[in-house]
Amino acid sequence: MFRYFYYILFYFVVSIPAFGQVTSSPIIWQNANNKSATIKLDNDTYYLTDYYYTYGLEIKLILPVFNHTPLSPIFPKVSKSSNLIGCISIAQRLYTPKNIRDTLVQFNDRPFAATLELDHTLLSYNTRSGIEFLSRVQIGVIGPIAGGERFHRKIHEWIKSPDPKGWDYQIANDIILNYDLFLNYPLIYKSSYKIATTGSVHAGTLFDDIGVGLNFAAGKDQFVKKNLSIGSRKASNKKLKIYFSGDAFLKLVLYNATLQGGLFSNNDPYVLKYSEISKLVFSANATLGLLWKGIALSYTHYFLTKEFDMGTNHNYGSFTLSIYF
Repeated sequence: MFRYFYYILFYFVVSIPAFGQVTSSPIIWQNANNKSATIKLDNDTYYLTDYYYTYGLEIKLILPVFNHTPLSPIFPKVSKSSNLIGCISIAQRLYTPKNIRDTLVQFNDRPFAATLELDHTLLSYNTRSGIEFLSRVQIGVIGPIAGGERFHRKIHEWIKSPDPKGWDYQIANDIILNYDLFLNYPLIYKSSYKIATTGSVHAGTLFDDIGVGLNFAAGKDQFVKKNLSIGSRKASNKKLKIYFSGDAFLKLVLYNATLQGGLFSNNDPYVLKYSEISKLVFSANATLGLLWKGIALSYTHYFLTKEFDMGTNHNYGSFTLSIYF
C-alpha cells in the first residue's frame, strides 16, 4: 500500500517567509505513499517569543490526480520517466513586530502582515540518482483580506494573552502570485543517509530571491535507488521508521512583500524600504520524524538570521502530522 513520502518544509517554502527565507529539502521515505493528508503548524511561542514569523497553518493533500494539471507544463521534471508527487495546499501565515501591544506604528521593526495562499506543488525525483526537482505555484492574497488580524486576536483571546493592537497598520491588500523552484542534488546517496547540495529560486509578487545550501538526511533504509516490491512495502510498513534531516541555506534577497508591502499597492500604512532589509539571510533547520503504520509525525526547529537592519535573529518550530492512505 505504501510507496513514497516526501517531507517539505518553507518552503520554501518559503516559506517561507521568515518563511520565504527558509528552505527544507524534500525527503524521500522508502515506505510512504503518494496519497496523504497533512497538517503543519508553525509557531514561535515554542521558544517563548511572539513576533516576526509568529504563526503558520498549512493543510495539504497529496493525490495522483495532482501529478497532471493545467500547470504541469511549467513544472520541470528530472527526466521523462521520473516519479511524480503532486500536492495542493492552503496556508495562512502571520508576521508581527516585536511589540504587538502598542497602538502606534512600530518604526524600524517588521510590519504586521498576513498571507493566505492556495499552492500547487509538484515533486519530480529519480530513485536511482536521488536528484529531486520541486516546483510550486503560489496564488493568494496579502493584507487584511487574508484574515490574520481576526485569527491572531482570537488565538490570544483563547489563551488569555494580551490583545495584539497593531493590526490597524498591517500591509495593505495585494495579490500573491509566485513561482518557486528547488533542486536537490545528492553528493552522497546511500540507503540510510544522504548529503546533497540544494538550490532555490523564488520569483513573483511575494518573494524574489536566490539561494544555495546543503542538506543532510539519515534514517535506516529510508532512501532507495530502485522501486520496492509491493510485498516488501507491506512487510516493512509495520516497523517504526525514524529519520533526521538538517539544512543550511544562504539566500540573496531581492524582494520580500511581507517586509516591503505588495507589488501593486501603494497605500501601506508602514513598510520597510529595500535599503533597510537584509540582502543576505542565512537559515538552518533540523527535523526529527517518525513514521509508523501510515502515520508520520515530525518536529522541525528553524533558525533565521535577521531579515532587516534593525531586526534580530529568530527561532521558531513546526509540528507536522501526515496520514497516508
